[in-house]
Amino acid sequence: MKKLFSTCGAAFAALLLAAPIQASAENRITRLADVPEDFEFYPLPPGEGVDEVYYGCIACHSLRTVTNGGYSRRVWDELLDWMVEDQGMMVPEPDIREIMLDYLATYIDEDWEG
Repeated sequence: MKKLFSTCGAAFAALLLAAPIQASAENRITRLADVPEDFEFYPLPPGEGVDEVYYGCIACHSLRTVTNGGYSRRVWDELLDWMVEDQGMMVPEPDIREIMLDYLATYIDEDWEG
């Protein structure tokens, strides 16, 4: 029994260490210069929805295109519409689009220094 708890404890610790860096909106990174270069989704700042934005954007362009400027939710929404309508972006599922917009409007907003 002791060995089981030891093994489970080690596995749990490994999972915690392997977990991606996440940031809450309150603790968000607001400057590209502060994003850890070894972050899996660099140059995007850590935050909920980063993986959806990463995979949704990297398919067509550099992530620096995303991090070069910061915009309001309305502008990000318009940019997504433009990319779908004029640039051939695949239409994201509605729930994925909301996750992407939430991330962009929270972490790469008008206060972002790219």
